[in-house]
Amino acid sequence: MSPETPHFGPGHVLADVAARHCDGHRSPLSRTVACGACWERAIRDDERFAVECGLPRELTPDPDYVDEIAVDLACRGERVELTRVEFAAAVERLRGRAMTPTAIAKRLHVSYHAVIAVIPAELIGAAA
Repeated sequence: MSPETPHFGPGHVLADVAARHCDGHRSPLSRTVACGACWERAIRDDERFAVECGLPRELTPDPDYVDEIAVDLACRGERVELTRVEFAAAVERLRGRAMTPTAIAKRLHVSYHAVIAVIPAELIGAAA
C-alpha cells in the first residue's frame, strides 16, 4: 500500500482529527484525508480518551433522537438528510405554522405523499 492510499474516507468520525495531524507534513495537493500514521494516531488517541474516561467502546444510537438543528435547517428549506423521526418532527413543526401538506413538501424537498404518510390519519382532513 502506497503512502498516498487513503485508509478511511472524509466521512469517518475522526477524519478532521486525522487531517489536522497530517496538515504539517502532507502536500496541499494530496487528495487523501490523512496518511496511515496520522489515522492511527487519531484512532489511538480516541481510544485512549475513551478508556481514561470510562466511555463505552460502541455507542448505540437512540432511534428516537431528534437533531433539532437538522430539523430547524430543514424547516428553513435547506436540504438536510433527516431520519424518519426527524422528518416527522419537521412536518409537525411546519403543520404548527399552518402550512399545507403541499407547502410542507416543497419546503422539505420531498413528495406530497411523503408528507401525508407521517400525518396521523385522523388529521388528514384537517391538514388538507
